[in-house]
Amino acid sequence: MAENTQRRALLALTSGLLLGLPWSIPRLYPVIFIAWVPLLMLEQESDDDPNPYTVFNYAFLSFLVWNILGTWWIVRAQWLGAILIMVANALVQALVFWSISRVRGRLRLPLVIPFGIVWMGYEHFHEAWDLAWPWLNLGNALNTAPRLIQWAEYTGIRGATLWIILTNVIVLGLVNACRKKAWQRTAPLGFLLVALVFIPVRFSHYLYDRFEEGEEMVSVALIQPNLDPYTEKFVPQRYGRHVDAFLKTADALCDENTDYLFGPETLIVEQMDEDDPTSSPEYRRLLEFQARYPKVNILIGVHSHQKVGDPVPPGSRFNRDKGFYYEAFNTALFLAPDARPQFYHKTKLVPLFERMPFVHYLRFLGDVSLELGGYTGTYSDRQDSHVFVSHHPAPPSSPLSASSRRSAPTAPGTCRRRKALSL
Repeated sequence: MAENTQRRALLALTSGLLLGLPWSIPRLYPVIFIAWVPLLMLEQESDDDPNPYTVFNYAFLSFLVWNILGTWWIVRAQWLGAILIMVANALVQALVFWSISRVRGRLRLPLVIPFGIVWMGYEHFHEAWDLAWPWLNLGNALNTAPRLIQWAEYTGIRGATLWIILTNVIVLGLVNACRKKAWQRTAPLGFLLVALVFIPVRFSHYLYDRFEEGEEMVSVALIQPNLDPYTEKFVPQRYGRHVDAFLKTADALCDENTDYLFGPETLIVEQMDEDDPTSSPEYRRLLEFQARYPKVNILIGVHSHQKVGDPVPPGSRFNRDKGFYYEAFNTALFLAPDARPQFYHKTKLVPLFERMPFVHYLRFLGDVSLELGGYTGTYSDRQDSHVFVSHHPAPPSSPLSASSRRSAPTAPGTCRRRKALSL
């Protein structure tokens, strides 16, 4: 009994380690194609176990290791929130895997059917509900291998998830055939595995190699300040200095040919009133900068808010000094030449940190959150689908001047023209 427990624990830990490696050491992404095999072996060997929750218990151990390896860095932002999220996500994943096992056992289905359908359904659902946590969607393990997944433009990220699932199931079949010495099954399974790996990779390389850049170009200045988000970025006394440094760098990079200036998320931390943005000193500074470069389109991140009336939306805050309710947003601000400011609100908000889960049903949670990014409370996820539009598209630009390519905490460059920026 003790040996059996040790073996199962080892299988669970091995799967957790292999699942987490592509997130902690991205160049090891190939291990994702065999990462599920130990856990699937454990699931098969637990068919006759009298404890119906054996698979759930070991799956939780495996997924907890995966969550720790994949999202350990959240501890630096808020250790309590990180622990809660890791445990909660591992519990959800274990419940999903246990459901896959129960469906396979009760209906006597081939493993690939419930595994593929239930897990992919879980990933879709996990992007939409209030505990959305899409970091560990399987397909994301391949995000550092763009040459392998060019076909994702047709299938989406779920296509990569399905590819990983199918590969793991076939590898499991090969392992089982070898353990049972059923050599007659190894040849067709081996051929199927080679085809499953080779065909998508070959098609992806075909798409990658035939891509051609367009002729029209735009000149872009991209600035990412070198600030530690945990110790520097959100210190109130430094907000103004950070904007000063951003605009100083932008002045050194932009010229009369610059079409777009891109800045970081929450460059302006102090909340901006979307109905009266000019009341913000930092907004007025952006307008002054744009006046010097009237051709440039500016896209940066800000904190913003909108006043609300009755009925007051869940998660709204109350301004005690001025006596009104408002919704706060993590916002992208787009300033096109001679046009009204355009605001786009982030809707995929980090649970517990940026938005309290289920605040629509438990309104009191709107006043409770963990501190992240200089803001406490819950952001609103209200947003109409739209794109940013530049009303005066610039003509094709000349290549960036040598002065724009100097060493700086910036990545200037050129890209193909787009008349609308979509988030």
